Amino acid sequence: MPDTLHSVFGLAMVLAVLVVLVASPGLLAPSAEVDVTVALVTAWPGGFTGELRIRNASDVTIDGWLLNTDHQDLTISSVWNAVIQTQTPDQLDIANESWNATIGPGQVAVVGFSGSGTLAASSFLACALNSGTCTLDFVDDTNNPPPPGNDLITIIELDTEGPRLEAVQPRGGKREYTLQIATRPDATFEVISSHPERVAASIVEGNRLRITGHEPGRARLHVRELGNVGERRLGVKIRRDDQGIPGLPPYLAIGSVSEDTEPDLAFWWDLETGRRNKRMDVRYIYLNGGPFEGWDTWTNVRGDRARRYIRESRRLGLIPFFVFYNIPDDNESYITNLEHIQSEAYLAAYYENLTLALAIAREEGGEDPVGFVLEPDFLGYLAQNADASASEVMAQTHVAYDAGILVAGIDPPFPNTVKGLVESINYIIQRDAPNALFGWQMNLWASPAGGFTTPIPGRGLIHLTDTLGIDEGRTRIAHEAAAITDYYLDAGVASHGADFLSIDKFGLDAGAEPGAAADPASSTWFWNSDHWHNYLIFVRAMHETSSLPVVLWQLPVGHINTSQATSPYAAGGLFPALDNTATHYEDSAGTFFLGDTFTATGVRFDHFAANEGNAPGISSSGDAVTWRSHMQAAADAGVIAVLFGAGVSISTDGVGTPPTDAHWWMTKVQDYYASPVPLAPAVIFSDGFETGDTSRW
Repeated sequence: MPDTLHSVFGLAMVLAVLVVLVASPGLLAPSAEVDVTVALVTAWPGGFTGELRIRNASDVTIDGWLLNTDHQDLTISSVWNAVIQTQTPDQLDIANESWNATIGPGQVAVVGFSGSGTLAASSFLACALNSGTCTLDFVDDTNNPPPPGNDLITIIELDTEGPRLEAVQPRGGKREYTLQIATRPDATFEVISSHPERVAASIVEGNRLRITGHEPGRARLHVRELGNVGERRLGVKIRRDDQGIPGLPPYLAIGSVSEDTEPDLAFWWDLETGRRNKRMDVRYIYLNGGPFEGWDTWTNVRGDRARRYIRESRRLGLIPFFVFYNIPDDNESYITNLEHIQSEAYLAAYYENLTLALAIAREEGGEDPVGFVLEPDFLGYLAQNADASASEVMAQTHVAYDAGILVAGIDPPFPNTVKGLVESINYIIQRDAPNALFGWQMNLWASPAGGFTTPIPGRGLIHLTDTLGIDEGRTRIAHEAAAITDYYLDAGVASHGADFLSIDKFGLDAGAEPGAAADPASSTWFWNSDHWHNYLIFVRAMHETSSLPVVLWQLPVGHINTSQATSPYAAGGLFPALDNTATHYEDSAGTFFLGDTFTATGVRFDHFAANEGNAPGISSSGDAVTWRSHMQAAADAGVIAVLFGAGVSISTDGVGTPPTDAHWWMTKVQDYYASPVPLAPAVIFSDGFETGDTSRW
């Protein structure tokens, strides 16, 4: 892959989190007083998320507002829960959304934003609301995560030692729990389940929570007091028949990137029924930034980013995955990676950082699985640039013994090579976190230097069929994918109980590529069905060459305009088109995997209706093109989980309050869950694991 594209992949390290604003200006009574608090919510080297908390300090109601602010030494890239009216490098003017226009006396409207630079007390210089002055204050909330709900409801049988994150019970049968609010002895309640087919929940006798577990797995329950006095958010695990803790489901799982920010957590807890539900299996974030100023330093208590994430995932009934990405720090390149793995100080800190993450996974996860996707792009750069195998490139692996993380004579000897580094990482994970599910990420562009059997097009290996034709191109893609996989296997990625291999597509939706939306056939990343089937041929070659299952990771959530699917959020209407601006870009990943019918004309129709491979799931009629769901095709290629999500902050976001795709992706996911694809135990992998065997997961 060209360096310009690598730079975008590198941006995936800077996974931004989103929190949102409010808009539509109105009039402020002259006597109204307004306090604006600038809050730092999360921070990492070079970036942040924050909130503008607009408090009505008067005794009159604000009905519509326009907030004008001046700032310095930072760049604001995203805003939510408000409408941007004016934005310059040092000015941001925002107005209310229709649903938060009114701020009663003492009430607060919260606007979220993210950006680059350092958000500090000196960042915002002045503000005015509806042309009236307002006071400014600053607060550092990096050690105060948003509350998971007010949790005023006590569950008597569970909360003997404090509020519990989850309830665990066997499959079958019913259990009842007593609900109570101390100030409301006569309170009555309602409950909704994220997965009622798995975990049914109901309220009996007004204050008794009845839970019935129909099948092993996870769900979350949202309990509300009918007078809106309190709520309770509870994860539920239903044990397997052997009483073991369930892991990944026996069907093709779906996951999403998701931070512990208020907009993301509020999204997951906004449970409804049918196509407006929020059922999911997995969520993931990055643990990145390097071992000196990275993920473990972004909270006041070291490592709390990971601790909180596992706890909230348990409460959400979701399996947490971490993208562990710390061989680089702020930026990544082949040269930077070599410098880091050949630096005794850097690699010693890396090993210590890894063991911290594993200790947290073990302590917070317990028997629950915690996933790790390891070091995206690291081995890809090596394969592409080193002109040598991983066993021929030096790494200071001995520092793990010097630091006491590995003990000579007790732990295996690992040589001072990249292969020794990879195998030592796998060994330490297996030793220190037996509940971890882990695998190394591979790259489509990681062909070993000098190893091409056929010139690769400038737009990448997946486009080989454009020049060679379907049959010859796909033969070459499978051959090259096997060669890439062999390089990774020779580097030791399958050693010491590795559970899977991982592969992404690209860290940004295709519609962000200049000209791609107008002429997708000329683009690198706006793939048609033939290209996506080429991708699955690559994935199948990974699976068959390695005998490991595959996790697809960081697939964009944008879809092809204009979807003909009915939106359950638009009173019988269709989903709005994505306008191919920041956070609203098109892509074809969601359309391919989840299925859709859309309309197109001209070159767009020609590109998306193309079916040189005669795939049975592609058809057209008039200007309508139909791609059926390809989740079964993914499972047939060896995939066990498909993890979607924005790779950089300007990507389309399928979660959040609100998601930037108007719920298209999540609605399609709920459609998939109506009949999820089972993982048939047709292939036995090298460690004896069969797909669909939940005892392994």
